[in-house]
Amino acid sequence: MPKFSQYFRINATQAQLDFVDINTDHDTPVYVDPYAIEIRNDVWSGNASEFIRVFFLEVLDSLRAGDDLRAKNLMSHLHEPSETFLGVSQGKPQGRGVGFKQAGQMIDAIKASAAFSSGLLTDLSEMALYVENVDRDKISDLTTNIIREHLVNYTQQQCDLYGIPVHNYNGPPMWNAIRKNWESKHVQLPFIEDDPVILVPKYIVRKRLSLDSQEFYNKQITDFLVAEHMTANSSLVTVLKNKSRKVYKGDVRKKHPKSKSLIAQIVSENPQMLEFYKKLAKQTGMMVNFADDDPSTSSVCIELASKLRVTPTGAKDADRYHQLALGILTTCFYPSLIQPHKEWEINGGRKRIDIVFTNAADTGFFAHRRDANNTSATMVIVECKNYSTDINNPEIDQLLGRFDLNRGKFGFVTCRAIDNEKLLLDRCRDLAKGGSGYIIVLTDTDLLEILDLKSKDQSEAIEQVLHKKFRDLIS
Repeated sequence: MPKFSQYFRINATQAQLDFVDINTDHDTPVYVDPYAIEIRNDVWSGNASEFIRVFFLEVLDSLRAGDDLRAKNLMSHLHEPSETFLGVSQGKPQGRGVGFKQAGQMIDAIKASAAFSSGLLTDLSEMALYVENVDRDKISDLTTNIIREHLVNYTQQQCDLYGIPVHNYNGPPMWNAIRKNWESKHVQLPFIEDDPVILVPKYIVRKRLSLDSQEFYNKQITDFLVAEHMTANSSLVTVLKNKSRKVYKGDVRKKHPKSKSLIAQIVSENPQMLEFYKKLAKQTGMMVNFADDDPSTSSVCIELASKLRVTPTGAKDADRYHQLALGILTTCFYPSLIQPHKEWEINGGRKRIDIVFTNAADTGFFAHRRDANNTSATMVIVECKNYSTDINNPEIDQLLGRFDLNRGKFGFVTCRAIDNEKLLLDRCRDLAKGGSGYIIVLTDTDLLEILDLKSKDQSEAIEQVLHKKFRDLIS
């Protein structure tokens, strides 16, 4: 069976897609990571993170109130998330999930955890650090089920963007964070033959969880214990020939073997260790490729540049150009710009597709555009024009009509070429000076330059290109 993109003829590689491009014949060995969701600052992730927080707090509150049955009932609704085709299963993907029997086992494991007894355990993402027999597969499955409604909505959004048909599906119940209960719903999902599919944003998955007990033990915990033994001048201190003192990590690990109760004890006494570890985890780069046959970002950029050069201008090839521009912007501006979706569709002789990206940048050009009062770009709106002639006032006005206080006042117009660059820049400057909005025009020449820089992993140079174009608007 081909990948999702191939089955629905999207004609895009993993680098050009916002979601994990799964194959229904086998699970893709990545996991939904609640900490990866928690640290993001986009609206979708914020809402999903709130669902996770409310659910887990409800479980903990029930246990602390002695209502084990309530906690078990909450956990037992977490069915196998087989629709995502993520993780590792034997044979055809089936998912693992948490059934009623396993729910009881997990409740017992939480209650037996020193972190629960001490009140240290407050976050689902930390369960893998503190609770025995809970690791990346269980955390991923728990998270997937809790945010199922968000993932379904995301899937529908992506299907709308690429024109993929969806059908009725009566799947597992969804968590309602307001009512604090599970609700059954009929939803619309794409199907590959008989298999319903839920797409997962690629920026919330990892090959291993951000908060990993083995990694935490191997690095922060072991280093801490080495320092403790050195300070105490314990029996583990070895005096070397040059009279220097040393504590070997192997000796420390033998004396203090890894256990989640040990981790909980040390973190309880030294909470700054976990905060430091979380900061390091936050800096971990997001994945780009998920399968061995996924092409590199560099090769994707070269291929996109080649396609752009041979794509004809004009209304006949408008859709082809729109999809190509979408792929270029996704490849080059991920993970700052995510969740592209179609906002308007107008059939006035030809289809015009306006794309809206969510601005999720932490730093750099797009973070500046979001945080600046004059742009407040929580979203970045894109108009794609496959014109062989100059862009005029109607096209500029069309993009301005998409700006508002919620989305912000910043966007791109992509087009093939400009005959009178000064005239167009003057128009955009006048709009910027009047506070109407800030529009950067990207021609084929601009896109080819950005693709070349991306292929060479020169992200800072791309930032410089964008900053220069914005300075031209306000100069």
